[in-house]
Amino acid sequence: MKMVKNVFICLLSVFLLSMGLIPAKVHADVLIEIDDSFWRAHQKDCDYLYRSYTVNAPDGYAVLWESPLSSEQREVLANEVSVYGNWHYTDDEGEIWCAVTNGEFDSRGYEKIRGWIKTSDCLEPLDYISFRESHEHQFVEYDPAYGEALKETDTVVLWEYPCSGKVRAEEIDAEWFRESGGRIFDTCWEDPQGRMWAFVGYCYGIRNTWICLDDPANASIPMKESVLQQSCVRYPAAESLPKPNKGVTALTIGTVLAVVAVTVVLLWFFFVRKRRKG
Repeated sequence: MKMVKNVFICLLSVFLLSMGLIPAKVHADVLIEIDDSFWRAHQKDCDYLYRSYTVNAPDGYAVLWESPLSSEQREVLANEVSVYGNWHYTDDEGEIWCAVTNGEFDSRGYEKIRGWIKTSDCLEPLDYISFRESHEHQFVEYDPAYGEALKETDTVVLWEYPCSGKVRAEEIDAEWFRESGGRIFDTCWEDPQGRMWAFVGYCYGIRNTWICLDDPANASIPMKESVLQQSCVRYPAAESLPKPNKGVTALTIGTVLAVVAVTVVLLWFFFVRKRRKG
């Protein structure tokens, strides 16, 4: 009887979700597909990882390409322009490419992309990934004693990474964290002020954030640049941008092949056939 009840609840939930009668808090679990022929052909070779980038190429601009294997340029972006995307592809030379999205979706629910950009033409993002790479050797396991302040608050704040100054979400129900008993906390890190932080892999559809366990409701914790700094050289933006080079497209190739075919026919008609008649 219990199994029948659980099945009924699951089916009812699916029906209500499809009718839009209850909110779907798990939407972030669904991978967002993109409207792109290259991605469809190489999806198994692409990594799903949301990151935001700032253009920073030596020439003062970077190119958005039709694909990592194409010679066609879609856009030229000046340094300091921000772009973002979910899907990343690594080519045979080890170059990482990001499919830059524009926040628009087609009728099928696929996200439209502006083009592909080399991440080497951008500044390394200051996010939870780069924070982990810099401080992983300092991470410690969660201790229940770290979560005492969670018992005294109604809401919590989720951050990009400790001392980042970047709030990902605020006024999140603290009861969810209390009920978890610390099971949701992956690892912890102590900042220079002695505050303990914990990594939260998932919370209400939001992935990969940090919470300050000693001051969980405070959304005004200032940024501390020394915690995570960019070591890259910042190049100035170009004063003028070149127009995108359309490269060799399929239409161009088709046109050339058509001209060659017509030329062969004409040559055969005027020379081979004329000789046979002579």
